[in-house]
Amino acid sequence: MLKKIFKISAVLLLVGFSFFYTEKVTMIARNSDPIMRAIKKEENNKKVSNVNPVINKDEYIMGINGCEIDVDKSYSKMRSVGEFKEELIVMKETSNDKDLTDKYVIGGNNKEKNVSLIFIVNKDIDSKLTDYINDKNIKVNYFIDGKYLEENMITVKFLSENSNIYYLGENEEYSDENMLYHNNLISMNGSNEPKYCFTSDKDNNTLKLCNDYDMVTIKSDIIKDNIYKRIKDKLNNGVIFAIDSDNIDEIKVSINYILSKGYNIISLEDLLSEKNECK
Repeated sequence: MLKKIFKISAVLLLVGFSFFYTEKVTMIARNSDPIMRAIKKEENNKKVSNVNPVINKDEYIMGINGCEIDVDKSYSKMRSVGEFKEELIVMKETSNDKDLTDKYVIGGNNKEKNVSLIFIVNKDIDSKLTDYINDKNIKVNYFIDGKYLEENMITVKFLSENSNIYYLGENEEYSDENMLYHNNLISMNGSNEPKYCFTSDKDNNTLKLCNDYDMVTIKSDIIKDNIYKRIKDKLNNGVIFAIDSDNIDEIKVSINYILSKGYNIISLEDLLSEKNECK
């Protein structure tokens, strides 16, 4: 019996060693391949380092993912043609590893001339504003009060056709008992996921609650008057402007000013993305 066990163990050991040896030989041959050596030689030239988020205590501005060669995919593609070709190099993203769950995001990265507009919705919006936004073909973000959200689903669906909608809480306060229900309303009636909370003041309860629901908390001052001046003074790459005003004419002038300066007005989802195309 012991002899039989010994034989089986010896066979298993031999199989394991053979597999390890074959794997080792294959790896050595792969790394010695001129195609692989050429790919490795290009790694430093093609690498783009991460731009880490800019963190200031409990606030941060988004960073940008880095890029590096996907060695395995690049090698596989070039092996199929039998030679190294730079145009067959495959790139992949490298993510930032900063833990930002206990912090407020206050802006997107400054790589491009992009900004985002938030409109606070707790009453009916003038159709002149929504028509203007649609005519300009820009994508804005509506943060909608819970009570208004429940009572005006037709309007909410209309707003979501060309822009993103999010839950604002009740009177700008979030609560655990209402979060899931209102986020479900957003998901069912909007075209985006309810991934952001909004606050104009720091509130640890809001930060923790939104984090518990895997939501990012955006912090920005709310502009209620002097809209044009305040936007003009703060206009820069990655800025988030939150507006709560019935002054449609001044809002339109402000949007025109942003666009005239070469900025794109995009959704929060795009502004706060760390994605890098890695071309």
